[in-house]
Amino acid sequence: MSTRRVSFALAMLATFACARSTHAAGFGLYEASARGNAMGGALVGDTGDASANYFNPANMTDLSGTHTLLGATAIHPVLDITANGEKNNLDSGWFAPPHAYVTHQLTDDWFLGFGLYTEFGLGTKYDSDWNLKWSSTETTLETMTLNPNVAYKINDRLSLAAGLRMMYLDFDHRKTPFDNDTIGALPSPFPPLPVIGSMSTRVKGDSWGTGYNLGVSYKITDTLDAGFVYRSRVRHTVKGDFEVNSSAGTVVPVDIPNPLPYGNASARGEIELPPSWTAGLNYRPVERLNIGLAAIYTEWSTYDDLTMTFGPTLGNHAKLPRSSEQKNWKDVWRLGLGAEYLLTERWSVQGGYVYDMDPINRSHTDTMLPPGDRHIFSTGVGYAIDTWTLNASYGLIMMQSCSRSVSNGTKRTSVDFDDGFCHLLALSVGKSF
Repeated sequence: MSTRRVSFALAMLATFACARSTHAAGFGLYEASARGNAMGGALVGDTGDASANYFNPANMTDLSGTHTLLGATAIHPVLDITANGEKNNLDSGWFAPPHAYVTHQLTDDWFLGFGLYTEFGLGTKYDSDWNLKWSSTETTLETMTLNPNVAYKINDRLSLAAGLRMMYLDFDHRKTPFDNDTIGALPSPFPPLPVIGSMSTRVKGDSWGTGYNLGVSYKITDTLDAGFVYRSRVRHTVKGDFEVNSSAGTVVPVDIPNPLPYGNASARGEIELPPSWTAGLNYRPVERLNIGLAAIYTEWSTYDDLTMTFGPTLGNHAKLPRSSEQKNWKDVWRLGLGAEYLLTERWSVQGGYVYDMDPINRSHTDTMLPPGDRHIFSTGVGYAIDTWTLNASYGLIMMQSCSRSVSNGTKRTSVDFDDGFCHLLALSVGKSF
């Protein structure tokens, strides 16, 4: 990303004394269909249903007529976080990002498609009195991508596709930088002045951004298919509100040139979400068996700083200073292996494994985005009758335990992230015409 900023969500969180989080390494979401979840996302070379809009739109040329697919994935992350000898359990409840797709054959060579799905997201909720509430108490980041696609079948082996990605982003973050009887310095973006009392902050905002995707599908042999997908960065200009609430007992030095600007202020951030490159193979050694491989390379290194600007506060029209922090994430791989076996003409079973690398710089860990690599084990079952299909899957994300140092801008706290896992329950229903 040219401006070196990734997500309003993360930018806001770090700006107001450092905070962020999600169940995947980074905050990307890859739960695009129940069948795809079960196979570890290994449907890039050969998709076989309307979710080709997501996995590889060039595969739409394998779908004659009209195909639809609708569903959702319920996500439940759990994690133990120990700081200053106190263990806290992160149990943020369930989140259910939806997915919906349609493909339509225009001619023998031209195909249209449309996808609705989530590419990025996070959700964390801690107890309001936990000992790192200065970092985060509650955070949600939600995105929704609207993705029209067109595919062209060059010949029986090669197909190309392109699409437009229109992404909506909504963000909400709460935290308590200071509690009663706590003495310290004001967090960014305020001047580092001493304060005693209680202060809570909330930042929220939304935006629309656009990007594009390209897809290639190539049939190497009658039993081996290859696919390639590129997703561009998506730029956002997010506008929102920054709210500050303080207790009546909050005290600051009387010689401050401008009174402490408690109240609301506008917030603005220039956002770019990272580009990614995906390649995959699907092999059918026998008629009933489909084995897939998928590799995703995400350029998280574009996330190397966070910058926010603020408007005048409503209370005294004071202008908050611009805030910027270095993050310096690294590019990482996500590797998936999956298989599907047709038991009968109606019943099928799937299984998969994913290794998801952690992009976070060790020097910039926080509680909103727990660090560590992820291992994902998944299984699923499918049922087809006439023109209908039904798929259900379960996945278990196991998060690598690790110890990191978390900063609030003035001091660093040693934090242990342990026993992290996430349940993924998905259901998809398809209909062809």
